[in-house]
Amino acid sequence: MYKLEHILIIDDDQINNLFSQIILEDANVCNMVSVCQSTIEALELLRSMNGNPDATFPDLILLDINMPELDGFDFLERYHMLGYNNQYNTAISMFSTSNDPSHKERVKHFSSVIGFIEKPLSMASLQNILAQQI
Repeated sequence: MYKLEHILIIDDDQINNLFSQIILEDANVCNMVSVCQSTIEALELLRSMNGNPDATFPDLILLDINMPELDGFDFLERYHMLGYNNQYNTAISMFSTSNDPSHKERVKHFSSVIGFIEKPLSMASLQNILAQQI
């Protein structure tokens, strides 16, 4: 199976982050997992990686929708505004406990979003999103 270099989890829920990290490590689908607990922290991380030859920009981002300050949609707007979607071949999967149909409608405007994963992450949902990413 194809192995990704870097997966970034953006979620304000520490327990969910720990659980997701364990699933990703058990699945052995990537060489590195990064976790940011806010979209602001994630945007700073991506800014520090952008153009840095020593940094590995994420291949896949698992993005929580509902977060304080800037939510997942705010992140997507900034991500696209900064041009990362044109610079990098990063796939983004929305990550949520909500099954709100309006969320699926809103992401249609963002070419980098490849799907939705319902929390908590499972091996099956991970395999589904990876099949779309490759």
